Amino acid sequence: MKQSIIFLGVSLLLFAVGIEANIFPIVNSTSICSSKKPCVLAWVNDANLPPVSKLPKAQVNLMVGPNDNQIEVLDLGTVSPKVGKIVYNIPPTLGPPGKFYFYKFTLQDPSMDPIWSTRFVIQDIQGNIPGFDPKTINGTGEPTNSTGPASPGGGSNSTTAAESNIASPILSANKVIGLSMAAMAAVYLY
Repeated sequence: MKQSIIFLGVSLLLFAVGIEANIFPIVNSTSICSSKKPCVLAWVNDANLPPVSKLPKAQVNLMVGPNDNQIEVLDLGTVSPKVGKIVYNIPPTLGPPGKFYFYKFTLQDPSMDPIWSTRFVIQDIQGNIPGFDPKTINGTGEPTNSTGPASPGGGSNSTTAAESNIASPILSANKVIGLSMAAMAAVYLY
C-alpha cells in the first residue's frame, strides 16, 4: 500500500511538472522597446520537460493593464516555440509610454497555462488604449494603492520586489513543484 501511495505522489509530481509551459521569455525590468526600431522578443526553454521544440504552437500577444484586467494591445501572431524569437514593430500611435507592457503566450493545448513575461518599457509612443489608465497601476501591474505584487495573469502571490523581475513561469513551476513535493511527503508520512 505504501508503495502505491508513493507511486501516486511521484505521478502527481510528474504530471504537475509536465503541464508547465516551459517557455522562459527573456524580458526583465530593464528591457526597453521603441517605435523607432524593431523590437525583439526572445525566449528559451526554462529547463522543464518537454523542451520548447516539442511544444504546440503559441499565440503571442503584447498586453497592458493591471494583472486582473489585462488588455491586448498587439497580436504578434502564432509561432512555433522552437523559433525562439519574434521581431516586430511598435506603431508610434500606440501608447502611453511606460513600464506597463508585457507578453502573453497562449499555447494551443488547453492543459497548459498561459505564460506571461515580466513588465517592460515601451518608449517613443504617444496614444491612448481604451480602458487603460496608466495612473492606476504600478510597474508590477498592481493598483497604485495595493500593498503587494502579483504575477501578470492575476492572483496574488508571495514574490518579493526582486523576484518580480523573474519571468512568472519559473515562479509558477517552482510553486507547483513545491506543492507537489509537500503533498507527496504528507502522503508518505501518513
